[in-house]
Amino acid sequence: FNKTQLEHTNMMFAKFPSCLKVAFINCEDKGSGAAADKVHDKQERRYYSCLIDATCPTGADLRRTPIFSIELPGYPILGDGKGDNQNHAAPFMRGPFAQCIDANQGGYFEQALLLPCALGEFRTRKRGDSEAKKIVGFPEHITSDIGSIGDFAASAEVAFGGILQRSYAVLGARMHYGHPDIMNKLYMMQQGGVSKASKTLNLSEDIFAGMDFTLRGSGRTIKHCEYFHLAKGRDLGFNTVLGFFSKLSSGTGEQVITRQAFRLGQTLELPEALTFYYAHVGYYFTQYFVSMSLPLLVFTWLLVLVSDCESSFDAFLGCTATASGVPRATTANIMARLLGVWFSWLLLLFLVATSLPLVVQVCMERSVLIAVLRLIQQIFTCSPLLFIFQGKVIGYYIVNELRYGGATYVSTGRGLPCERRPFMKLTARPGGGYNCEGLYLDYAAIAYYDGALLLCGTLLIAALGGVTEAGDAQEKLKWIFASLGLVTTSWLFAPFIFNPYQFLVKPFCEDLSNSVAFFHRGGGKCWIEWYTKTQLKPSSNRSAIDISFFFAAFCVAAWYMIMVVKTEALESIFSAQGAGNLGPRSMRALVIAPPIAASVGYCLVIVLLQLAFRTCLDCMTPSRGSADSEEGRGGETAAASAKGAANKRGPLGVGGLPLALSVLVVVGLEVAEAAYSLRKFYDFEWSRALVGGLVLKWGIVCLLVHLGEGLLRVGERCQRYRGCDALWGVPRLWVHAHRMGRDMLVSGLILLALVPFVVLNRLNLCLCPGLSLHHLLIYRNPNHLRRRELNLDDLRTFYRTGTLGGA
Repeated sequence: FNKTQLEHTNMMFAKFPSCLKVAFINCEDKGSGAAADKVHDKQERRYYSCLIDATCPTGADLRRTPIFSIELPGYPILGDGKGDNQNHAAPFMRGPFAQCIDANQGGYFEQALLLPCALGEFRTRKRGDSEAKKIVGFPEHITSDIGSIGDFAASAEVAFGGILQRSYAVLGARMHYGHPDIMNKLYMMQQGGVSKASKTLNLSEDIFAGMDFTLRGSGRTIKHCEYFHLAKGRDLGFNTVLGFFSKLSSGTGEQVITRQAFRLGQTLELPEALTFYYAHVGYYFTQYFVSMSLPLLVFTWLLVLVSDCESSFDAFLGCTATASGVPRATTANIMARLLGVWFSWLLLLFLVATSLPLVVQVCMERSVLIAVLRLIQQIFTCSPLLFIFQGKVIGYYIVNELRYGGATYVSTGRGLPCERRPFMKLTARPGGGYNCEGLYLDYAAIAYYDGALLLCGTLLIAALGGVTEAGDAQEKLKWIFASLGLVTTSWLFAPFIFNPYQFLVKPFCEDLSNSVAFFHRGGGKCWIEWYTKTQLKPSSNRSAIDISFFFAAFCVAAWYMIMVVKTEALESIFSAQGAGNLGPRSMRALVIAPPIAASVGYCLVIVLLQLAFRTCLDCMTPSRGSADSEEGRGGETAAASAKGAANKRGPLGVGGLPLALSVLVVVGLEVAEAAYSLRKFYDFEWSRALVGGLVLKWGIVCLLVHLGEGLLRVGERCQRYRGCDALWGVPRLWVHAHRMGRDMLVSGLILLALVPFVVLNRLNLCLCPGLSLHHLLIYRNPNHLRRRELNLDDLRTFYRTGTLGGA
């Protein structure tokens, strides 16, 4: 602690002299007695768990002498700190029971009168009876239900800490979730402490106390009672809420591979095992499956539509009427009937059912009217958008944790978000370069890419006649398109909808300029640095390919089989007309060949030109040095600086060609090559085959880009050698061009869609200066801006005189 923190600590001791005790970890040099005490030779210091209170003498440095000091076996911080702090302080707890609560929690005096009743849950008939082997859980009173985001987060906590935990306790699957549970301290110490403290593996440290407690059996039980509540403040901002769930999801991914989860799966009875799965790991896996269901459905829908008959030469595709003369049903009509069964008005029931635990909890605590009004208020303040996006974040983090590992603690804030987070922001670093941050960079890989793909898939469905050719079943598609619209809107725009002051004109113009600078400044260096750090991750232990590559390859193979049928039909037409200048193999080669020949050739030429340019600079550098040799060290310094400046130019180390220009050239060449290879489908007006061929080629290019990223991860160490530039420069430029093109397209799509809302917000502020509809949505208070700009001098005047200055 610094001096100010020590003064504040002593003030707390003076205010609470009889009840406040502080446990902390102290360290000192090994000393001369280390060998006699058998301290390890490689241990640099000796660590002690210490306890101080108001009776401890205070030194000149304001530090107190500990009452007790217990030497610890080596460096004590094994994890992220919280579990270690709880475990090292356990010996200093008074009495046989322990309750670990956070510093930002508070209790209520009236409910504290029921504390003897809560401790009575541990009462036994005789010493050593199994009735004492308990963890007694209590609910929390969430006090941070301020604004829409705060209310959504508080509602989820109220439902989880109330009716859900009561249900889990009855079904035998409730564990320990941290505060404010009361535990039998003796049994907790026997199993190693109240928390697991290993880094990464035990990121969700609290739950392992309940898992170890359950595994030891012998009459141990975990109950949930509601004698009293403890006040708790939760996250209030969009980013902090999702940061908290990213931590929970990563911790759950690590929890799956622990031996506690494995042993519980072996020892629990089937009802308890299913409840344990549903209450913990199953919830997070379900979020992933739900978030993946609509993209898979759109993919299947497109696949079926592309396989349908074309507008000409139907006989070659077997598209004739049935034997009874009844016209053949179109695939659009069949899919519309199927989707009409799956998606109906029951979708509304599903949305309400997800909020049913909260409704029941509020009904029991307050009234049915208040519960219904709270549910309606949440729906009209866009709670489905937040929870859909939250499910996407949860699925992303738990799957990535199982694939790559590396869970880390995420610190979150509890403040009310009243500042706008920019779309993109570039901040100059002192040593050169830029720090890049912003809402787009936060969630690009998590949701924006998939949201853009889902939007493109929906538009392709409409273009292929998925709606217009559905016939009498067209009316049944309204619910599936409502679902698609809700999910697409959430994945693309939810962070901006809940971002304060998002639609102000001046900040939005700054977003536009920063976005352009992000892609163009320094030839694309800002984007390359962000992409390498956050998505490519060459320093990680990722393999060149992973399971997602094989899943994508399976989808491409399924699409290829549809295109084989179209290609064989086209070859039959050519044979029937006597124009069989293209054989079956040639036609299939044109369809399946990735359109990368011209783009790879362009990248090769650019890399060779840049290498030649740098070689010329290297040849010129010695001559400059010899010309300046008379000037001594000054000439050497100038030559070295010239060479260093030459090596720092451009995204590939030399040259001045902007990467954004290469994006336009590479994408343009590939589109032209793909269109040329599929021109026969266009000549015959086979629109479905043409769209299917373009999608197939796009899928193959995505697979090759994925492989290119794997090559870059493997070859990152070779970049320090100049001889590897020609080897890795071509795939590096080609991959960068595709990935930057994706980011330029997605970010441009989002910014373009936000423009109408900026205009509407400007009209709103002009017509009604004191009523902001956006603030009404976020804070449920239309006049938040005026409250935020209140002058502090006027506030002091108000406290002295009772009137505001100038009023």
